[in-house]
Amino acid sequence: MPFASHLVKRGETYHYVRRIPNDVADAFPLSRVQRSLRTKDRATAYQTGARVHAEIEAQFAAARRRKGATLDLLPTDDWTWANWRALAEWLKSTLADEDWRARLKNLPGAAFGEGVPHNCFWRDDAIVRAHIELQKRLNGMTVAAYAEERFAFAQSLVRRLGVALSRSSPYFDRFMAACLKAEIEYLGVFFAREGGKMEELPHPDTIEGRWRQAAEQAVQEKVARILGSELPKGKAVGRTLDQCLEQWRGDRDLAHKRVTEHGLAAKRNAIAAFQGHAKVKDIGEITRAQLVSFRDWLFKQGYETPTVNKKVGQITTLLDTAQKAGWIDSAISGGIYIDVPAGTSEREPFEPAELDRIFTQGAFQGGALSASDKAGGILEFWLPLISVASGLISTEILQLGPDTVGPHPDHPQIICFNVTNAGGRSIKAFARKRYVPVRTELWTNGLMEIVENARRQGWKTLWPATEVNPDLTSLSNMFSSFWSDFLRKQVGIGDPKKTLYSLRHNFRDAIATAGGADFERDQLMGHSEQGTGRKYGAKRTPRAVDIIRLNDLVQKVSWLFLQSVRWPRN
Repeated sequence: MPFASHLVKRGETYHYVRRIPNDVADAFPLSRVQRSLRTKDRATAYQTGARVHAEIEAQFAAARRRKGATLDLLPTDDWTWANWRALAEWLKSTLADEDWRARLKNLPGAAFGEGVPHNCFWRDDAIVRAHIELQKRLNGMTVAAYAEERFAFAQSLVRRLGVALSRSSPYFDRFMAACLKAEIEYLGVFFAREGGKMEELPHPDTIEGRWRQAAEQAVQEKVARILGSELPKGKAVGRTLDQCLEQWRGDRDLAHKRVTEHGLAAKRNAIAAFQGHAKVKDIGEITRAQLVSFRDWLFKQGYETPTVNKKVGQITTLLDTAQKAGWIDSAISGGIYIDVPAGTSEREPFEPAELDRIFTQGAFQGGALSASDKAGGILEFWLPLISVASGLISTEILQLGPDTVGPHPDHPQIICFNVTNAGGRSIKAFARKRYVPVRTELWTNGLMEIVENARRQGWKTLWPATEVNPDLTSLSNMFSSFWSDFLRKQVGIGDPKKTLYSLRHNFRDAIATAGGADFERDQLMGHSEQGTGRKYGAKRTPRAVDIIRLNDLVQKVSWLFLQSVRWPRN
């Protein structure tokens, strides 16, 4: 359906209004989408509406993937223009083939002889008139108008191949232009046939395209699932993914590139998950279909698109290493990753009123904690508070221990979180090592007791949940899932751009409001001051950390909700 049908003018302002499809209705808290486009201008509304439509479509597609409802959709993230141009040729060939088959239905056997009148091939008058009208409209259309009016038609055709069109694709405009050209050329063939020229266009099956190989693999995988059998395997070469990991590590060492324990752990986790799912260890037996099956299985486990792509990428990286080492002839790449839905990688901070609503919920008013394992016991209370008041990410908070929360070594009057890789801890990058001053209210009204209790117990971390289950990835994912439900069902915040990570954005914005410079915010949050964009040209020594100044900034922030939060007590 063209997105324009979802544009509604209410009063002076245009809105995007759409009912949630039945097949994904249970994945969303509301029955319909309604967004103000904040404009009175129709042209601006069309432009903004197109972006909103692409985002909403991507969210629906992601929901279907998580439910396993679109395993036959083919990823097009790595398609080149040649692939899309071939798809437009397929569209033209398909239209011509449908017309040809319609003409053949009324074709008498005598038509295969000599001197057959042309009128035995003619289509119905109403169909011919419809084609004449369509030809007039298409010849007078701009590509933009065609994309608006005929998008749904083109989508309905290519969907047969499992290809989903997206307005956010960098090739969208060019592909729409190619489709317009394809339809006009088909109409030329149609009228030529009406005039007695019965030339055939190539059959759609003869058009070579990326969808063909991918479709065959998807069918193969689906059959294997139905029959309950394993996916076909390649030829064993006597090497494993664990050996690929050691080779990868050696290659990094030779190139003088940093290898972190966090990165190694992520790859080991991906290896274990893939081998457990695919039931294969030899890298020579790994096929594309198994990787696609692994990807779709991850979606069913509830992982978000970026996480799925990251885990799949760990495996393809190791296979690429194997190819470079000469262990296999070719790696597996292209057509496996899924496009991240537009806007989902952009997190937004909570509004002040939303923070107030969050921290007046029961868990923050005397310790009415959830019984759900996902909530992590006292983590339900402390993790969000530490995140918003200190800027730490969830895995950093989960690893805090009695040895990493206490006086700063040079300024013992300042209590700090020590984000470090000491004691077998993992951090994402060297720049993440830092001291972050603890907000006074947290320390004096409960956190000090948490630290002392962990020290008496001899725990590595502060949290009972991590002592029972030290798998950081599992705990972090469970808490994120719990927090998402909490936001939607208890707080009434359904914006997908506002998540647990948004609290970190709130912290950064608050430090800026308190007068913190960019480099000071970087120091507090563990961002490299040089940054990827500044890695070329002259280098300079990073600025010295002034922990007294950073403490002043942290304590200066006005968190009004801290005045009403009641800390849980034993």
